[in-house]
Amino acid sequence: MKNSKKIMMALLAVSVLAACGQKEEEQKAEPVEQQEAVIDVSAEAEQFKSLLAGEMDSFVTDTELLATAINEGKLEDAQKLYPLVTMYYERLQPLAPSFQELDEKINGDIVEGKETDTTGFQRIAYGLFGEKKTAGYEGIAEELVGDVKSLQADFATIDVSETNVLASAVTMFQDMANNRLTSPGIAGNEVYAVKAQTDAAEDLMEVFVPRVSDESAEAASNAITKLNEIVAYYEVGKEDYVNYNLFTTKQEQELITAVTNVEAALQQMNESIK
Repeated sequence: MKNSKKIMMALLAVSVLAACGQKEEEQKAEPVEQQEAVIDVSAEAEQFKSLLAGEMDSFVTDTELLATAINEGKLEDAQKLYPLVTMYYERLQPLAPSFQELDEKINGDIVEGKETDTTGFQRIAYGLFGEKKTAGYEGIAEELVGDVKSLQADFATIDVSETNVLASAVTMFQDMANNRLTSPGIAGNEVYAVKAQTDAAEDLMEVFVPRVSDESAEAASNAITKLNEIVAYYEVGKEDYVNYNLFTTKQEQELITAVTNVEAALQQMNESIK
């Protein structure tokens, strides 16, 4: 919410305090989060979910193609498919808080020394790009297909009523700028991820424009346009991008800055929701 709204709330708290004679400590007992929860964005979350629903069939099909390449021992094919398939999941990230259990199975983080405890995309990346092999990863690939199919089957009924997808997107870009682009993964697919997340941001713009300030929407549009221009520079084929591990320090910083600007603009939009 805007700072002005927070000030108004504070003034209201003071007036109630004076009228009721309550102690200041009692008035402060209500968390800020509860006060801000009155803003309902469940309809926008459902609308955003509906925009992504049409991709679920293709997500399953392409995950099956990845699993087939792994099962057939086609390492180069699997390496080429991997970043493209993960783009579907990157676009779903603003909804991920609504399906945390499946999210952990599909895209749980690799922990050094406990690589075999992980499933999903990150474990497969470890095999394809770290160990550079497909042998031994057939079962993990099939498990991933099963988890993606479960997500597809549940997608229509996933409850997103408690998820502020715009705030989730802010967190998503923050993680990209502060963690993923500063400590890239072994697959080097960060540019693919940025592109997919930018697609999601554009969908969120479409959904939230009626409810946010014109200034914040314009700032977000400009930041997203700039980020798209940078990403397009690194496109080497249809939805194929330069491996992020080949970037120079200057190129990395340019991308990080553009991602950070989108994060800030989306945060401005989130604070202006009315």
